[in-house]
Amino acid sequence: MYNEKLEKLIELALADGELTEKEKQVLFKNAEAEGIDLDEFEIVLEARLFEKTNDKSSESAAPYSDKLGDIKKCPACGAIAESFATKCSDCGTEFRNIEVSSSVIRFFEKLDEIEATRDGNFYSQNSGSNINLTTIVLWLFLWPLLIFFKGIQFIINKSKPAKWSTTDARKEELVLNYPVPVSKEGILEFLTLSASKINTASYFSLFSEQTKYKNTWNKIWLKKIEQINSKASISMKSDTEIYSEVLTIVENARNVTKENNRKIFKVLGSVAVLLIIVGFWSSISNKLDENRNTNYASKVKSAEKLIENKKYDEAAELAVNIDDKHSVEIRSKIQLAKLTEELETLEPLIQNKEYSKIRLALEKLRWTRISNTSDYKTEDIEAISYRIFVEKKEAVNNQLPERKRATIESRYL
Repeated sequence: MYNEKLEKLIELALADGELTEKEKQVLFKNAEAEGIDLDEFEIVLEARLFEKTNDKSSESAAPYSDKLGDIKKCPACGAIAESFATKCSDCGTEFRNIEVSSSVIRFFEKLDEIEATRDGNFYSQNSGSNINLTTIVLWLFLWPLLIFFKGIQFIINKSKPAKWSTTDARKEELVLNYPVPVSKEGILEFLTLSASKINTASYFSLFSEQTKYKNTWNKIWLKKIEQINSKASISMKSDTEIYSEVLTIVENARNVTKENNRKIFKVLGSVAVLLIIVGFWSSISNKLDENRNTNYASKVKSAEKLIENKKYDEAAELAVNIDDKHSVEIRSKIQLAKLTEELETLEPLIQNKEYSKIRLALEKLRWTRISNTSDYKTEDIEAISYRIFVEKKEAVNNQLPERKRATIESRYL
């Protein structure tokens, strides 16, 4: 009736008086390849099996097969079902497996069983505080640099977190090796639950050990999601509408993981830009300060020439609209020049030995403070001119008889 090859296969399959589901599948596949009507072929097989066993019940010739669970042939049209298919490619009938839900439930029960063996809670281990005054000061003044270096360290160190335990390793092995269901319901249920395990990272804890731990698990669950996606691409190649739902869930999981990584680069990028801006601005500020200092130094030199020519008012004008440092320097030199002039007027009195007048004049001749008492830099500048004045004053005072000498102040008022 059929070709030699098919007849031989039928003979071998019925040799033991039984026709298993696998044998039926092989025979149906060969019959379909020869273009034989499958319903007719099945009737012939049952008849030959009946003849072989003398059994009046065709049920014994073909063992019962759960067409909705152990899928071999479409229950609606009888077409051979492709491996892992979730939908008949001929008539569109969906294949369902009622054991799927229990398989997924069992998977998460096993995860819980492994987690129960953990020694203590991860987040409470080594929770002793290492924060001290030095740490606070460093973060207060050097936070851009610390964030930048912490981020670089976070990126370079891609190994498991420091607190990765044996429990985590066992859970990882279970997640990556657990078989993925082949039915539509099983794939969608497993995929949805796996996607829910992906965690988002907060900007405030990006570089913490806890976030590193969660990111490691994100990568593991994403690998499982990609496994499910691979299985779905095979099982649902004829069911594009359902597979588009799978792709949506997979893409969302990918995006969450990518966003966590983007947050790290955003923070590092922002800090890098901030450091560049600060460095650039510092360079510009230094250049501007250098130019200002050059300009102010030039004004000081011009003021010194005016002071030498006793043009004190003009010199005082140069001390306006400049920084305090150079302004104090010019005004100190003006005051020194004026006081020196007054000391020089005492020379004739010395020659005339008018010691009492000289003493009275020296006691009245005092330095008037110019700098701010809280500004040490300008005070130091003023002190230079003041010491020169005191030395000149002492030189005059030392020319007087010891009992006629005035008391020289040790500090300006």
